[in-house]
Amino acid sequence: MSLSSLKRLFTGEPDSLNGPDSLLIDGRTVAVRYRGNAQARRIIMRMDKHGHGIVLTVPTGTSAQAAHQFAQGQAGWIWQRLAPESQAPATLDGCSITIRDTEHVIEATTGRGAPVHIRDLPSPRLMVRGDAEHMQRRITDFLKREARRDLEKASRGYAEAMQVEFMRLSVRDTTTRWGSCSSTGTLSYSWRLIMAPPKVLDYVCAHEVAHIEQMNHGPEFWKLVYRHCPHTDYARNWLKRHGQTLHKLPV
Repeated sequence: MSLSSLKRLFTGEPDSLNGPDSLLIDGRTVAVRYRGNAQARRIIMRMDKHGHGIVLTVPTGTSAQAAHQFAQGQAGWIWQRLAPESQAPATLDGCSITIRDTEHVIEATTGRGAPVHIRDLPSPRLMVRGDAEHMQRRITDFLKREARRDLEKASRGYAEAMQVEFMRLSVRDTTTRWGSCSSTGTLSYSWRLIMAPPKVLDYVCAHEVAHIEQMNHGPEFWKLVYRHCPHTDYARNWLKRHGQTLHKLPV
């Protein structure tokens, strides 16, 4: 072992590693730097001081490539912490937004009709009428209405299948939970689930409706969820890997 290696082993001095120098997250390039540390027990990720890139502390025996793959799995966490002035587009016209797992290009339009509507042909587009300064609010209002419709339909379906009843349903912009069920039978959901794959929204409804019968996460609760929602594992894995990206701009 070289003298420099022994020094790093006993002092924990950082060492430089060679790996991919960037990540691509939702079309934005994020700089990546690596720091080796013999005392580290796991990969540690933090934002750089400017909020434009990430720094990965890598323990001995772990490759830079493995650290890079770890960072890829934390794309949602990174996106939320990027410098906000770099996230907001000058205009939403021409930006893309995902609705029910399908990418739609936002397009400003004129004339009469619904303030916001979907046009599927020749390609999926979200048509928005009105002044540019009201575009974001109109899109958000539209997505909330679409989310409520899908959430109510799925929740009522699972309530009937599980032979339970809920008192009311609310749609919010929560950041810590995708859904919740109160002891009084009130279901609350994040409207941003409308941007996820339909099976994910469906699973969250199954999960919360099951809480009306089982106000816990014990074995009987999960038996009930899996019995009625066979795509539970897919949805849980999707939310774990991609859920935080639903909080990104443009809405």
